[in-house]
Amino acid sequence: MDTENLKQLSLPDLFERLTEVVVCSEMGDQTTSSLELRDQVDRICGGLQEWGIKRGDRIAVWLPNGVPYIVLLWAAARLGVVIVSVNTRFRRTEVEDIVGRSGARLLVVDPSFLGIDFSGILSRVDAAKLGIEAVVSLGGTIEGHWSTVHWDDLLRASPSDANCATPDLPWIVFTTSGTTSAPKLVLHNQRSPADHARDLQTWFGPTVLAAVPLCGVFGYTMLLGALGAGSQLVTMPVFEASLAASAIERYGVTTFHGSDEMLLRIVESGHDLSSLNPVGYARFNNALESVVDAASKVGVQAVGLYGMSEVHAVYAHRVTELVDRSAAPGGKLVSNRAEARVVDPATGNDVPVGTEGELLLKGPSMFAGYLADGGEDVDRALTDAHFVDGWFRTGDLARLEGGQTFEYLARLGDVLRLGGFLVNPAEIEDCILQDLSVEAVQVVGIDLPGGAKPVAFVVSQESINEEELQTRCRSALAAYKVPLRILQLDEFPTTPSANGSKIQKVRLRELALEKINERQPDY
Repeated sequence: MDTENLKQLSLPDLFERLTEVVVCSEMGDQTTSSLELRDQVDRICGGLQEWGIKRGDRIAVWLPNGVPYIVLLWAAARLGVVIVSVNTRFRRTEVEDIVGRSGARLLVVDPSFLGIDFSGILSRVDAAKLGIEAVVSLGGTIEGHWSTVHWDDLLRASPSDANCATPDLPWIVFTTSGTTSAPKLVLHNQRSPADHARDLQTWFGPTVLAAVPLCGVFGYTMLLGALGAGSQLVTMPVFEASLAASAIERYGVTTFHGSDEMLLRIVESGHDLSSLNPVGYARFNNALESVVDAASKVGVQAVGLYGMSEVHAVYAHRVTELVDRSAAPGGKLVSNRAEARVVDPATGNDVPVGTEGELLLKGPSMFAGYLADGGEDVDRALTDAHFVDGWFRTGDLARLEGGQTFEYLARLGDVLRLGGFLVNPAEIEDCILQDLSVEAVQVVGIDLPGGAKPVAFVVSQESINEEELQTRCRSALAAYKVPLRILQLDEFPTTPSANGSKIQKVRLRELALEKINERQPDY
């Protein structure tokens, strides 16, 4: 389909472009054709309408990747309903908070998924805070404060041809990671994912692997790319490296993007990965930079990406022609209507190309706003605080490489101001990682009477020598960059997210202060 005709398609029309969905598991693969998908969507639309769901209602989806998730997304677009994405890793407090604030009427669960005790979890929530009217179960009855609506009963409803889709209707809600505050509820209208799907058409091939959870913006964007390209979608309820690699080999997967850890495990699996186009990866662990070389050894080119819940994943994508920059996070804006600026965070003035500053974005894949508690309206004050003159303030440190290309460096909140200078913690982390005994490192800044100081945390199988590591830093870095302390942990504190676990920098700062106060050095 040519680009002009593609532009005429609504969001539900784009779902029609999926050729089939293959769900892989250890029990075998299940294939659902586009016609079978459409039939399920018609019936779920009818079942939800019979139950009482109407335009503007919200449905919380606490499901793994699979056909029901895709059916609900498609049906919601047709009915004008909002899907609230709930991470399958979330438990009582998180579900209570996010679902409650969203104002969802229904919560959809799969009681067979990984043996999770959904009844037990839901029995302990505050029913008033959760606020739902019923639980939709893909399996048995969910015990608790609410009635159970069975998925199979919804599928037995009379098919509905309802389609009230319009670009400005709210459609999906994602949560931010919430490592420093309560997660924000990020709302996208139907226009932005539809536009993003179209923009991804030329970046995606005929067979797409969505191994990242659909409940996060990364995995869901893989679905959007498949819609835009009219692809076969291969997915799995839980990521398992050998299963994913086997699926790549069996189905000739052309497009796969994931985290650095996922990619490393796949390329080490021993399977034939020759069908893959360049694989985009998100850098979550600075100790896994070897993933690029590991991928290259098996004929896979790993390239950098950039995205976030507010603008969708794969907002920028590296091109393979620039070999020396292909693995750096960021890249070329995938939409020719998108724009990027880098400004001085203190003044808001644009900085020269190649200079570090805060990344500002504009583009068709932009979110509609952050939901207010109750989920019916956008919190305009909170949303406006993240924009300046129509540009979204990402809170990310970056530098422009050209008019439509940038490099992501770090979260701005993670950047350290040391000795009067802005310092990317990755610079200090890379120095410490030169010690082969160090598996991973995180550097945070803490405010002390003598000024801000860096503190490093390392993970190692061996007992580290703090003084030797500090000496290494002194020989390679300016004095103000040398960590005041280098502390060893068994593991970093993390917050689970659909896109991968994120390290809790706030908790690391707390730990740093605790350790320093124990020693009480002379600052």
